Amino acid sequence: MSTTTVRYGPRQPEAQVDHEIDATKAPIATEAVTISYLTDPEIVAAVLPRPLKPAAEPLVRIQLQRVRIAGMPTFTSAVFSVTARHDDLHGDYPLFMPQSTEQSVTGGRETFGEPKKLAHIAVERDGQSVTAGVDRLGHQLIRVTGRVTGTAPLPPDQVNTEFYFKFLRAPDGAGITDPHLVYGEYHRHYELLETIDGTVELGESPLDPVADIVIRQITSITWCRRRTVQVGRIAARVPAEWLLPYVHQRYDDVALLAAPRPEPARA
Repeated sequence: MSTTTVRYGPRQPEAQVDHEIDATKAPIATEAVTISYLTDPEIVAAVLPRPLKPAAEPLVRIQLQRVRIAGMPTFTSAVFSVTARHDDLHGDYPLFMPQSTEQSVTGGRETFGEPKKLAHIAVERDGQSVTAGVDRLGHQLIRVTGRVTGTAPLPPDQVNTEFYFKFLRAPDGAGITDPHLVYGEYHRHYELLETIDGTVELGESPLDPVADIVIRQITSITWCRRRTVQVGRIAARVPAEWLLPYVHQRYDDVALLAAPRPEPARA
């Protein structure tokens, strides 16, 4: 009788573990550049699916970070989000969550409904000089450069919420399946917070149009070191028709890549 183990075969109950949940329950160590800026209220209103509504202030947050999770290789990650609210709960709604590894993309998308995509993310610090950026499919999307100018008071331990929509495209092409609103709750402890004097540039892309979320006023740029525990929970069932106009936020419309790029302006 063969003693070969077929690893695609069924696992015993004790081995049927969601390692994405296990990983996010342990403190996640990050070093992050965070940019906050104001945009136009109508821009924020345009990108929010129901039941989310705009917050009082049209604030945008960009986080570019180096991430260390026990048992996993270090990777880089970014989050591009607008502030929003669900009923009385205020939080961030990510439009774009590029990641440097496949494992981070699939785990976050399948478990929590995060709108993650593969990309190249760089987060570099040399003394007081900081540079960070996101490139995807030949497009430079985010560029941050600056210098650390001093320390800032450490925030108290806090819980920050991000809003996700968990769903899949229907296999017959008829809409999406079983959508839910998910609360991603981030329990954060800050170890270091520093201010940065710098600049931020948003680049053009047909698939990741972050440039449409125009910068009106930068309110802060910071460098931080923190530890985070992530908890996800389903908050509400969502009618599919509320999300159908926004599915392109999460899934690439690859036909756009075949469209001709605009000619560069001539001097």
